[in-house]
Amino acid sequence: MSENNAVSQGKSKEKAQAGAWGADLKVSVKRTLSISAQRAYESWLEPETLKKFMTPGEGMSVPKATVDAREGGEFLIVMKAGDQEMPHHGVYKTLNPYKELAFTWLSPFQQPPAAQDSLVTVTFREISKNETEVHLTHVGFANEESRSNHQGGWDEIVRSLGEITLG
Repeated sequence: MSENNAVSQGKSKEKAQAGAWGADLKVSVKRTLSISAQRAYESWLEPETLKKFMTPGEGMSVPKATVDAREGGEFLIVMKAGDQEMPHHGVYKTLNPYKELAFTWLSPFQQPPAAQDSLVTVTFREISKNETEVHLTHVGFANEESRSNHQGGWDEIVRSLGEITLG
């Protein structure tokens, strides 16, 4: 298959998948982090590491994270702000080591409550041994308010990933 054909098919697959998940409202965060693609990818599947970077706002913590890191496996991330606990959960749809992971995402902040879980896809493009472009997209929001609420959170989470994995 030619490179152009492969790119075209990849874009068609992406469009079809996005359409199935309501891509009209989408969050996109892209950052270059000073870590390897392997470390960036693995961080999303390690409960103890998730607890360190899945904090979408100042003063937040993650007291509980569980992961069944396999396609079809489930995860739970409980975020905490003050006394309020906010469970987020989903199912892994794609696990392509060091390149891509995709999972459904159900958040208490999806308003109105989503008829189906939304979809988060994270891709990892290694630029050099210790530099990786991380691109997160989240599709399937019911309205602009829900999309907007998630934009800042995902931006902070990806930024935090780069900070906690240094060294």
